[in-house]
Amino acid sequence: MRLALIAAATATAGLCLAAEPEARRNWFDDPFFVLTAEVPRCPDPMGPLATEEEALRDSHHRSERGTRCHLEGRCRHPSSYDYDREIASRIKGGLPLPHPSSLWVLVQGRRVWVYGCAGANYRRGSLEKALRRIDDVEVAIEEIRVGDGGSIPYKTK
Repeated sequence: MRLALIAAATATAGLCLAAEPEARRNWFDDPFFVLTAEVPRCPDPMGPLATEEEALRDSHHRSERGTRCHLEGRCRHPSSYDYDREIASRIKGGLPLPHPSSLWVLVQGRRVWVYGCAGANYRRGSLEKALRRIDDVEVAIEEIRVGDGGSIPYKTK
């Protein structure tokens, strides 16, 4: 009887642990930061947060993409990810921002995503154009909900 109770308790504890979602984190330390926080109820983007399994799946692609840039002679650094901190600093230092807005930026391998919400007066594509003018930015992608209505165009936490 005692062994049956111990076995049942152990199995129950295992089920409880298995039911908890795996913690997400920024495994590759990609620059991910808030630019503005003026729109209430604009959900936080998932950004670079991933489970360990997702990070392992992505690691080969990141390694290949990072070195290909250098091997093809398009990058002065050995990896396209080596530019990310410089790009993030340039973005923080002087990007024309819409108001009101709540915006987050993710920089990964010379690619920049801007997520968030902007007021109804925001002209779509203007942030993308501004980001593309920043040195070393290869691709800029804007995922912004404009105005109060509509769906959120990015994965949320």
